Amino acid sequence: MVGEVHLDRHQHGFHWWNRLPSGVELDVTREQFQRGETVTEARVVERPPGPMRRWDEYLLLRKRVMEHLGHLPEPAA
Repeated sequence: MVGEVHLDRHQHGFHWWNRLPSGVELDVTREQFQRGETVTEARVVERPPGPMRRWDEYLLLRKRVMEHLGHLPEPAA
């Protein structure tokens, strides 16, 4: 998922987060927008086909999220 970040009607970048297969949106960094910044309505961005880049970093993040939220479905390698 991606949305534009705006401040005073000007775009200041993008914000990315995930939508799980269940439809639940998981955004662990949205609280960073506290100084009047807003994130526009989300649009879906499909993961590109092929092997996932930065697999080791993904697995580390997944482990930390599971420790905080509990069990998640197994990743497809």
